Amino acid sequence: MITLTKGDIVKAHTEAIVNSVNTVGVMGKGVALSFKNAFPENFIKYKKSCDKGELNIGKLLITETHQFYPKYIINFPTKKHWRYPSKEDYIAAGLEELHKVIVEKKIKSISIPPLGCGNGKLEWNNVKFMIELNLKDIDGIEIHLYEPSFTPERNIYKTKPELTPARAILLWLFKSYQILGYELNLLVAQKLSYFLQRLGENLHLKFEKGTYGPYSHNLHHFLTFLNGYYLSFNPDNNQPSTLIELIENTILEVENYIKSNLSENQKERLENAINLIDGFQTPFSLEILATVDYILQNNENYSPEDILKNIRNWTKRKRQLMKPYHIEVAYKRLMEFQPLLTTNTN
Repeated sequence: MITLTKGDIVKAHTEAIVNSVNTVGVMGKGVALSFKNAFPENFIKYKKSCDKGELNIGKLLITETHQFYPKYIINFPTKKHWRYPSKEDYIAAGLEELHKVIVEKKIKSISIPPLGCGNGKLEWNNVKFMIELNLKDIDGIEIHLYEPSFTPERNIYKTKPELTPARAILLWLFKSYQILGYELNLLVAQKLSYFLQRLGENLHLKFEKGTYGPYSHNLHHFLTFLNGYYLSFNPDNNQPSTLIELIENTILEVENYIKSNLSENQKERLENAINLIDGFQTPFSLEILATVDYILQNNENYSPEDILKNIRNWTKRKRQLMKPYHIEVAYKRLMEFQPLLTTNTN
């Protein structure tokens, strides 16, 4: 049985996991780097095989992990050199050998990545068809076929990024937001950092008028510095909808840091930020709230009607989506917190 799935293949609970590799012994980034970190003995064996010229297209290198899940790491060459794209012929040759390995070792469950896709440049639909065609006749096996998606590189820093009060407080605000059941993306991160700075926490960010409200170019550098240890996101996809995942085993460090290193004023700012966005947690609601506040920074005497006129000149999208009642509700909330919104972010 073949099941399509997504996620982090390194954490798959199957008897075997297939690892896409090149034949020059490099596991430099992405999923390959995750495999290198998770299964160091496999990498040593793989590197030695490549150095000796023993690993070629169509030949698989199998490592027994001596674990229950996975029992086997099956290194599957999809490229000759990491710099160059894959070819469908490479995948076909490897799949023929994979079929033999599954049958010979009586493997009952296996996880397979999108072989040759992504950096390999192959078309996913073609690769999926090849995998299904070559393996569908094997009886009594569960095949988990991973579709192409961004897989965060977890904990790849040799030394962790140093926590500072600003970094810790923003990470904890992200965590508090996620606890409510909402997905954290780059748009939300922009708005949360904006309000945290407006409430007096100096994140050293400068905000300007953006398509989706106040926007800071510096925040991307801020997040990239923390990427791979405290959080995971695709820095090459700088879109509002790009998801950010917090890495749970390091967030405990953040909590302990906050308890030990934040002043009472900083803890109060964090609490104020959480209360300010209460009821405005959706990305669109946060956009409205931040947009209205950004206008009020330089026009403190504006009425909701004045703000609406300003918004209608901002972008066509805002003009179409933001209605008078949206502005009124946001304005009311901001007036409640006005004494606390003291820092200019322009």
